Amino acid sequence: MGIAVLGAGVVVALILVLLQIVGDDEPSEQAVRPSPTPTASTTTTKPKPKGPPKPDQWPPGLVIKVDNSTSARPHVGIKLADLVYVEPVEGGITRMAAVFWGKRPGAVGPTRSARETDIQLLAQFKRPVLTYSGSAPRLNPLLNRAPLIQATPSTRLGAFYRDGGRPSPHNLFVKPKKLPQTKPVRSPLWFGKAPKGGKRIKHMPVRYRSASYDFRWSGKSDSWVVHLDGRPLTTKGQGPVRAATVVVQRVDIVRGIGIVDTAGDVSPVAKTIGKGKATVLRDGKAYAAKWSRPNPKRETVYRIARNNKRIPYAPGRVWVVLVPK
Repeated sequence: MGIAVLGAGVVVALILVLLQIVGDDEPSEQAVRPSPTPTASTTTTKPKPKGPPKPDQWPPGLVIKVDNSTSARPHVGIKLADLVYVEPVEGGITRMAAVFWGKRPGAVGPTRSARETDIQLLAQFKRPVLTYSGSAPRLNPLLNRAPLIQATPSTRLGAFYRDGGRPSPHNLFVKPKKLPQTKPVRSPLWFGKAPKGGKRIKHMPVRYRSASYDFRWSGKSDSWVVHLDGRPLTTKGQGPVRAATVVVQRVDIVRGIGIVDTAGDVSPVAKTIGKGKATVLRDGKAYAAKWSRPNPKRETVYRIARNNKRIPYAPGRVWVVLVPK
């Protein structure tokens, strides 16, 4: 009798287990709940390509003011500059500001004086090292207040030397390795593919009152060969100076603090904050463009005039030529 009852209990237990198993075969409420509709946060997409960087200050670099009068040629070291500015100065001639972010050459020059234009222009950089031979006494207070490191023969005596084979004052050179150091970085300029459009040209002449430039396209080297006063601009021991991109930027000229040279000519100040017209040369083409720079701590941006799209630089060295309107 007890065995029978025990057997019946075992049978009942087996039936309950079977019912439990069958019940587990049915999908739960959580399982049958419909999947959520994909949203922007749940959908997997490929990352979008990065556009141009947000205009901001460039990293510190070495900036050297360079003489480019007839007596200053051939130059030394400027072919290695990542960026070169051409500035108008008194008498209708020009000077250059050569910018180095990466490797510094052994020597650069001839080195000449700073100008009021440099203060506004170089505010695009985060405390650059400005190297120059000297400046007008009236300009010194402005330079002292500017966010830059000054390197001159009086502050860095061992970095400068004279070349006895050239006439003074066109014989002062500098050894960049003996100047205040900046962290070597790749050029922060925005490089990219050439935009659509543009007009294919062979050369672009740019004239000042007492100086003339011509940028001639070389398909063999994919660059613009720089000519100054009818001759190729050369760097001693390194050959012709070339640029992958040339920007001809039209600027207003203002009087500034009214510095006058020994000949009585007022030193012009190129205004590089604001906006205006420009021509961008790259890949054998000229693009009608416009430039804008709303405040000192923003880099200058160039856009195609007809569609407002930003123009990237061609990979390589860049020249920006500031030309009076």
